[in-house]
Amino acid sequence: MSESTFSIRPATDDDLQEVLKIEKVAYPLPWTKKHFQEELKSERSHFLVYTDDQTDSFVAGYIVFQDFIDETHILNVAVDLKWRGLGMGKKLVGYAINEAYRKSHKRVVLEVRQENTGAIAMYQSLGFEKRHIRTAFYADGASALFMELVLQGGVSSENESVH
Repeated sequence: MSESTFSIRPATDDDLQEVLKIEKVAYPLPWTKKHFQEELKSERSHFLVYTDDQTDSFVAGYIVFQDFIDETHILNVAVDLKWRGLGMGKKLVGYAINEAYRKSHKRVVLEVRQENTGAIAMYQSLGFEKRHIRTAFYADGASALFMELVLQGGVSSENESVH
């Protein structure tokens, strides 16, 4: 399968087993099944998966983001190790950015582990800027880098909409 055989769609309960497999490998403190189920039920949350077009059952990545009054907050994004480096994470984040533009939000924010240089570089390539460090942000005592993308004008070609 190549990256071009995948699409972004809303997650369902049926996707949780695949999502949890990715989550457990991607993060030292993975979200639980209950946490993802709560996001599926939340009216302010968007939980999307990057899934194969052929069977619509293989999940290569996912993103969870929430709408607040005038901002979008990215809570969780991960791509399966074997599919990293193909731009899937960037497309998932781009989808969230497009939703924020569509809703006329003023900014998109997120926290990322300070040592996650690959993710930080990807976010910066999308226009996110480092704002400050949140010391001992994670339960294991790790610090987070708070990043922000200020939205001005329309959607850029780099963040084009994904179906």
